[in-house]
Amino acid sequence: MDSAAWLSLIKRAFLSMDDRLGQVLQLSSCREHWIQAEISLYAYYHDRVEIWTDLPIGENRKADIYTIAGTDCSSMVAEIKCLGDSSQSKCLEGSWSIRSDIIRLQEVNCEMRLFVLIIPHSEQETAVGLKLRREPWIKDIECHTVELQSALVRIWSL
Repeated sequence: MDSAAWLSLIKRAFLSMDDRLGQVLQLSSCREHWIQAEISLYAYYHDRVEIWTDLPIGENRKADIYTIAGTDCSSMVAEIKCLGDSSQSKCLEGSWSIRSDIIRLQEVNCEMRLFVLIIPHSEQETAVGLKLRREPWIKDIECHTVELQSALVRIWSL
């Protein structure tokens, strides 16, 4: 699959889960795992693409979702971050942040790398939320957006 096909699949998966996503976004301890499972289920049942979770990518970290291309590499690896207006600013920069996830993802040997940022609509806007919504995050890479009733989804293809 090329970049456009992966972006289309991920966008369609989010559109299909929008009616349930609003409720799940309130469940901070499981929301990213639920989103990963929903993307995997959507990909399999609609496009017959097998997406798995927890690919080891070094430094005791794992990529959230991936597909297998062969014995030595993945054809797609994605990081999914769910952050909102109430998130702490340390989630933006630092060792366990958007920046560190993007850097680590860029180092993965893979045909397609995606960074997906989900920002719930249900919270009062803050400086952190504004940065989540407006920051380009990855220089010279186009951000694809999906505007849902429950959230804004921002996707970068690295």
